[in-house]
Amino acid sequence: MSRFLIWGGGGHGKVIADLVRALGHEIVGFVDSDPARLNLEVEPGGGRVVMSEDSFLRPIDEGAHLPEGADAVALAIGDNRKRSDALRRLPPSSAPTLVHPTAVVSPSAQIGEGSVVFARAVIHASARLGAGVIVNTAAVVEHDCVVGDGAHLAPASVLAGGVRVGELSWIGAGAVVIQGRVVGREVMVGAGAAVVSDVPDRTTVIGVPAKRLPGD
Repeated sequence: MSRFLIWGGGGHGKVIADLVRALGHEIVGFVDSDPARLNLEVEPGGGRVVMSEDSFLRPIDEGAHLPEGADAVALAIGDNRKRSDALRRLPPSSAPTLVHPTAVVSPSAQIGEGSVVFARAVIHASARLGAGVIVNTAAVVEHDCVVGDGAHLAPASVLAGGVRVGELSWIGAGAVVIQGRVVGREVMVGAGAAVVSDVPDRTTVIGVPAKRLPGD
């Protein structure tokens, strides 16, 4: 059993806390970027914000151990870029991959450090996920997909076989990317969209079939 600090005290932090507990670990408390939230209760009857982000990072930047007696960190930062930046500031191997007990992950799949896989998600054979990736509730990553660092696959999204998703991209809830398509870096795919063609970097697409958002 590990003792976790959860970096992020918002709604995503609550879900991460449930995941950490489902894996049998202990939660020391939450870290939040807003110093005004110190000692605030994040979950009813649950953990509190025990330190600010600055106080958390200071000993780490000075080469010390994790504070508050913790030996692991769970990233609960929803913003893709901020989450990726946060992961780079942590000591090596301090943010383990977290996979919910009800998720299904192929033995041949690879999942990077600091990534989280939530309940009922499925990751199939030879899929490769980078660091700091979120595979949210009931999302599906089919065989041979490649998902870049810091991407977020929202609840019930589906990547068909051989899809490539670039770093820091967001695949919205219920969206589907058909087989073999390439979704670029820092792309936003709207909820419920059906991606049937490649999507260039830094583009927002919505609808069925997915088309570039006017004015994007």
